Amino acid sequence: MKHILFPTDFSDNSDQAYPYALDIAYLLGAELVIFNSYKLPHSKSNVMVSIIDRMKEDSINSLKKLKEETLLKEKYKNLDIKTTSRSGSFVSLIPKVANEFHSDLIVMGTKGANSLKEMFIGTNTLEVIQTTKIPILTVPEKAKNNKVDKIAMAVDLRKIKNPEQLRPLLQMAKLCRASIEFVHVMHPDAEDSTQDRFNQIMFLEKFASEIESNINIITDTDIIDGLSRYVETEKPDMLAMLSRKHTLFERLFSESITNKLAFRSEIPLLVMDE
Repeated sequence: MKHILFPTDFSDNSDQAYPYALDIAYLLGAELVIFNSYKLPHSKSNVMVSIIDRMKEDSINSLKKLKEETLLKEKYKNLDIKTTSRSGSFVSLIPKVANEFHSDLIVMGTKGANSLKEMFIGTNTLEVIQTTKIPILTVPEKAKNNKVDKIAMAVDLRKIKNPEQLRPLLQMAKLCRASIEFVHVMHPDAEDSTQDRFNQIMFLEKFASEIESNINIITDTDIIDGLSRYVETEKPDMLAMLSRKHTLFERLFSESITNKLAFRSEIPLLVMDE
């Protein structure tokens, strides 16, 4: 990972995610691009043109101030930081800016709302995930700190079509010197073992052979309940999963129950596209 994109709207939850973006860029020696946008009102009047100019100026100046304040810190004084301000919808521009700057990772804050979908990841972040194949690290507003010692990776033990898509997980673990806990939630009535499941376990062990890792198979009649219980009990510092159809990830956003996933607002989520 040589290029990190940090989209910010200068909100509190963006501020919460910023240290993660900084430390990842610092540890990797990567370029950090800080992005903000301003939306154009639908009018061509002189008053609106004046407002647009002011919005543009405010965006550019806010980005400049954030960069200057960061570079004043001893730890980050040599960090390669670029800023870019664009006109248009913040969310829809993120994938475009990420592609333009050849971003290897997007780090962004997320804020909870009223539904499980929004509480788990945030509407804006979900839209970005659905429109880009670039890995995304989402940092919830209640994340406690940016120290990562243990990463839990939710797996369904089905064959992964493109193992390279898991590479950001391995890079993140190495970067943070963290262990990886692969977590599979199995229904009590499921078969005890299958050849496919065994093959996938062997693949995961080989994939993570360079770092400390474990395979955790837990039983529960509900996958989300089981995963939530695991995270609440074992307290990993980050959760990771693949974004692919017909998997746990897809189900997370079709659930209507709002009292599950107690960890949803406490730890960052790394989403990798398959």
